[in-house]
Parts: sequence; C-alpha cells; structure tokens
Amino acid sequence: MSKISVIIPTYSRPELLLSAIESARDAGSDVEIIVVDDASTDGTATVCRNLSRIKYVRLERNQGTAGARNVGLLHSEGEYVAFLDDDDLRLPGSLDAQAEALTAHPEVGFVCGAMIMADQNYQPTGEIIYPRHSSGDVFWQILELDFAVMGLSSLIRKECLLRVGLLKRHLIGIDDWDLFARLAELYPALVMREPVGVYRQPTPYSKQGSSARAAQLGRVAGHQAQLLKLPRALAVSSKERRVIRRRLVNRIADTLLWNAARGIPYGEFGPACANILVALRLNPFRAARPGAYKKLAETLFMKARASER
Repeated sequence: MSKISVIIPTYSRPELLLSAIESARDAGSDVEIIVVDDASTDGTATVCRNLSRIKYVRLERNQGTAGARNVGLLHSEGEYVAFLDDDDLRLPGSLDAQAEALTAHPEVGFVCGAMIMADQNYQPTGEIIYPRHSSGDVFWQILELDFAVMGLSSLIRKECLLRVGLLKRHLIGIDDWDLFARLAELYPALVMREPVGVYRQPTPYSKQGSSARAAQLGRVAGHQAQLLKLPRALAVSSKERRVIRRRLVNRIADTLLWNAARGIPYGEFGPACANILVALRLNPFRAARPGAYKKLAETLFMKARASER
C-alpha cells in the first residue's frame, strides 16, 4: 500500500494530463496515482488505459471536479492524500517533503507550501504565492480568504479529511476552500515556505474551472455565511462574526476591482464588467468609492496613450 495517494480528476485534456501524471511520479517515492476520468468525450480513456503505474477510474456521467475527487478518495489507499488538477504540476520531491512533515507532526491535519504562478504555456510569471501566516491555527484566516491554500499546494492526512466529510459537489470552483476551512476548524496546519507546485493560471477564456473569477468569488461570499455556522464560528460573538464577514466582503470587492483594472489593457472588457458588477453587488459602498476606480482610470489612460504611439 502506498503512503501517498495523488488524485487527478480529468476531463478531455489528455495532452495536459500526461505532464501532470509525470510530475506526480517525480514528486514522491511512494505514491499511487489515481486518475478519475470525469466522462471525457475524447480519447482520454484510450490514453489512460495505455499508461502504466496509474489507477484509472472512468465515470460514465460527469460529476464535476469535487465529485471526481470524491470518487478518487474512495479508491485511494494512502495515509496521505493530495489533489492535483490535470493542468497543474507538482515539483520534484515535494510530496516526499510534505509527507515527512506530516509524519513528524501527527497533530496536524494538512501541510501546505508555496505555488509558482505560470501562464498557459507553463512559463513562470515571476510570482510565487506563499501562505501568509505561520503554522498552527489558520481557521479564521481561511474563513476570511486570507490564507493561500489549494489542493495543489497541500498534502492532507486522510483520516482527518474523512472525519470532516467529503468535498461538496455544489460548491463549483470553491470546493477545496470549503474543505480546508472545515479541516482548519478541527486541526492545525503546517506551513512550508518552499514551492511545491506550478499553478497554470486561468484566463477569462481558457475554459478552466477558475476562469470565471467574478462568479467564483461571488460564491465564496455566499458560502462564507454557511461556514460561519460551524460550531467554532458560533462560539464567538455575533459582533466578531460580522467583523469577519465584513473583512471577507471588502477583500473580495477590492480583488474584483483590481482584476478588472488588470484585464482592461488586454481587451477583457466583458470579464472586467463582470468583476465590477459583482463588487457592486457585494459591497456597493466600498466599490463606489472614487478611490476604488483610480486604478481603472489610470489603466484606461495608459492604454489610450499607448494606442496613440
């Protein structure tokens, strides 16, 4: 029985899947790789059936990322579990390093590291996303979207995951955020500063699950209300919960406005409008501040100047 189970859900992207599988093999010395084919409509099944050293599970009906991950969990045998999307990459030795950390700290529910940001062609953008806080209790930071943690960057103790429950299929694009919040409610986290994976950043038109950023962050805002009903959240005063709620909404509104400003120079006017509208819906007072649009105005001015040259 392998020590680590790497679960890779995939849907009709065999050319990307092969690189993800190879990266998982290089990331750990005692790893089982479970590929869950989420009812692909191309040649993914043929490609996978010709691969050695993987456990291939074919779904006849599309379950979405969370559903496919859950199926992979039910087929896993490892003590530790990692989720890897079919277009992301694990760095060599990263799973072994995180497994050693979990073994040395049996009280910890999961360990997470940094992520190297890359474009659609896997070229690093120069940005590395680090967890901002140290090891220990990160429940409130996750609840406020102030702790960078994803399936790509983490290794989870399987018995802890099963205790808090499987991923929720209806939380499209934010199922892993919900899972880590529920884990952090009960267990401390271990933070590693070293990068452990390469995250292929979506574009508004890349058809990745996280491409529709405005809708995704809108779902985060809506679901936080449910997470604030967890026993640990209810243990604090209603005033404290309101403060936590306000921080999240402000952070999301600011992020959406920044995303709008960043996309305009590339002609992403539709996604920019979507970001602004969601920001206005979540927090009209903050989004309507003149200062909130300063960056937008500066961006439009610079674009106009560039077009005149």
